[in-house]
Amino acid sequence: MGPQVESVEPDAVLPQRADVVIVGGGIIGTSAALALAQRGVSVALCEKGHIAGEQSSRNWGWCRKTRRDPREIPLIIESMRLWEGMNQTVEAETGFRQSGILFAVETDREIAEYEAWLEHARPYQLDARLITPAEFDRLMPGAGGRWKAALYSASDGRAEPQRAAPAIA
Repeated sequence: MGPQVESVEPDAVLPQRADVVIVGGGIIGTSAALALAQRGVSVALCEKGHIAGEQSSRNWGWCRKTRRDPREIPLIIESMRLWEGMNQTVEAETGFRQSGILFAVETDREIAEYEAWLEHARPYQLDARLITPAEFDRLMPGAGGRWKAALYSASDGRAEPQRAAPAIA
């Protein structure tokens, strides 16, 4: 069993009217409700169980630019900008941290794939880069020195799934 999901008390009375009704209180539903409410749209968020009671409380919470499809990079840049200020926006703790993410590389083929990805990402000036085995070992003590390299981005991170959707709700 994973960490306990932070509880969100539902409103006792349904609104008489809402501009938009969102069904599903996971990270997507709560985020959509927040974005609409910030634009002055009245929103009713409906959830059959508990906010973040399903997959949104059990995923790994990655918030990353690295290894994204190049077509997604502009969207994820904006997403990361939003995550960086989310705790302040919702006045609650989402668990978001820019802890860095790395993808270990075992083969020359993987190095070539990551180099090609870095070329696609270059126009976006991301901080992703290939690092040496020595850098890898400094970032991941005890990794055993068996990796040829790693693709690393210090600005990538994660949110705590069991905290993020409830905080946003």
